[in-house]
Amino acid sequence: MEPLSLLWVTLAAFFAGGLNSLAGGGSFITLPALLYTGISPVLANTTSAAVLLPGYLGSVFGFKKTFSTIEIKRLIPLLSLTIIFSIGGASLLINSSDEVFLKIIPFLILLATFLFIFNPVSGDGGGHSKNWYQRFGLSFVSVYGGYFNGGLGIALLSVLSLSREFSLKQMTAIKSLLSFLITSVSVTVFLLNGYIVWSYVLFMIIFSIAGGFVGAKLTEVLPSRVVRTFIIFIGLSLSASLIFMSYIK
Repeated sequence: MEPLSLLWVTLAAFFAGGLNSLAGGGSFITLPALLYTGISPVLANTTSAAVLLPGYLGSVFGFKKTFSTIEIKRLIPLLSLTIIFSIGGASLLINSSDEVFLKIIPFLILLATFLFIFNPVSGDGGGHSKNWYQRFGLSFVSVYGGYFNGGLGIALLSVLSLSREFSLKQMTAIKSLLSFLITSVSVTVFLLNGYIVWSYVLFMIIFSIAGGFVGAKLTEVLPSRVVRTFIIFIGLSLSASLIFMSYIK
């Protein structure tokens, strides 16, 4: 492990932790940083997911009060679908070649970026419309999250908003829980199959947690518009560069 590569990925993890704390999109930073070190695209993606896992857990604990307002029986269908389909997504990834992953990933990043741009989230907790649309969408997003973690939070919020059974605050809490569950399941699949570069993970997790702490403080002073613009810029730039690498170069 080269010192320069270690410095690069730890700095990326720090900024990714801060971004996830502010608005999401941290994987847009960790993925290219890991690719820079020379590891394969698939391993870069699986390792990035492992790095971001502790941050999701912290978010779940942060919403402890909000979860007390949600009936557990309303969460069971969502949790069941998430577990089943995220296993499928993670299994799909470890059976994909680097070439296939590189051809698919630019468009997944574009999808996540556009979801972040338009972010059609609303909810008042006053109804149960479009529950079947929500379940179908959640199944798809769980496969997506198991395969590629980027933009997962925004995708989950968009799907949860298809049903008006939860308030916006409740949806945000559920999004954190489902993100943690999807990432936990996928990382477990990756771990059991030897698809995580642990030499980077341990250092990156420490810096990601530190970045998350700093990011939480910055939310009080940094305009969200600035953060959103930066994430969108990273997402579009990363998509363009990967399209160039996979289809043009």
